[in-house]
Amino acid sequence: MIKQFIAGSCYSYILSSENEALIIDPHISLPDEYRKYLTKNKLTLKFIVDTHTHADHFSSAAVLKKQFKAQVLMHEKAISSVADKRLKDNDQINIATAGVKVIYTPGHTDDAISLYGQGKLFSGDVLLIGSVGRTDFQNGSPESMFDTLQKLKTLPDETILCPGHDYHEQRLSTIAKEKKGNPFLKETNKETFVGNMRAKIIPKPFNLDNIIRVNQKGQATSLEMISPRDASSLLKQDPQTKILDVRSALEFSQVHIEHSLNIPIDMISAKINELSQSRQSYLVLCHTGNRAAMAADMLMQSGIHTVKVMQGGIVHWQKEKLPVIKGQGGMSLERQVRLIAGSLVLLGIIMSWLLNWAFIFVSVFVSSGLIYAGLTDNCLMGMLLMKLPYNKKLYKTKADGGTCSISG
Repeated sequence: MIKQFIAGSCYSYILSSENEALIIDPHISLPDEYRKYLTKNKLTLKFIVDTHTHADHFSSAAVLKKQFKAQVLMHEKAISSVADKRLKDNDQINIATAGVKVIYTPGHTDDAISLYGQGKLFSGDVLLIGSVGRTDFQNGSPESMFDTLQKLKTLPDETILCPGHDYHEQRLSTIAKEKKGNPFLKETNKETFVGNMRAKIIPKPFNLDNIIRVNQKGQATSLEMISPRDASSLLKQDPQTKILDVRSALEFSQVHIEHSLNIPIDMISAKINELSQSRQSYLVLCHTGNRAAMAADMLMQSGIHTVKVMQGGIVHWQKEKLPVIKGQGGMSLERQVRLIAGSLVLLGIIMSWLLNWAFIFVSVFVSSGLIYAGLTDNCLMGMLLMKLPYNKKLYKTKADGGTCSISG
């Protein structure tokens, strides 16, 4: 049996056979969800596998190891104080009567592995849906990525792809679909592939060095997690405890918890002194928990130790039907583009009909721009709209920094 868990754009999995289980790429915000699933299905957690050293989010491998006394498995090249056993290419990981094969898949990082079994490929951050992992992380290599993809292309077409991330809300794919539609998997010329990969310039994930450090040393165990219900009770009992919401101004304006303090994550470092002088305790909150864990780590490193991370962020708070304040928020950039593009096309048609046929070129121009945006994933209208003061304010801190995907 396979269960997929989602935390923002991060995917993790529990594989089980009879009464044994293993977890692949556990996320810092989900230990409680894993525990509930294991308990409900009467499963004993035997192994925890991190497919590589994550650089965009905290792993909960160290937390789960402490809770369940399970072994942490990583590739032999991984720099890790958490791993109990080192894996090599073609190793087998067995749980009860089932097993998965280890495939060494360097490229995204030099310690990356994928797991293959039961007709499924758990590819970590190497092969993604319609994309691949970027190659500018820890000893990543576009040359190695190309060789890895050629290896994965030999798997049966019906193999189900279970990636470590997706940024477009797709959950699964197949090797056949990726061979047909994934431009990186379709490329057969190594020199061209490497050149295209090296030409990509994309932002690094926020706080990358600290995330790698925490994952290598297993320091996520020091992050105290608290459920939304317990957080709500604590806020009522202790006036010195305050919610610190590290989402963007746009996200905060759409929905937030009453009396919470909004400091977007990339502004935390500039506010450290102010936060420490307040002598308050903080419950750090974001959308699903990823940014909150990063922010809590920054606070603790700066000497603020009265910090807890709210599990599941505002999403879980709302699932528990706890009170929130909802605002109008801002209009997303995508909606702004659709509204303006549709209006210009309609205006061009009306003007060409009422005044002069030449106005039809307004509609042609806008349509061409939308086609160009679809083919290149670069929206010129969106870029122009981003320069407006309104959008600069709303979108300044919305992104976490970068993603693990080469194409976002």
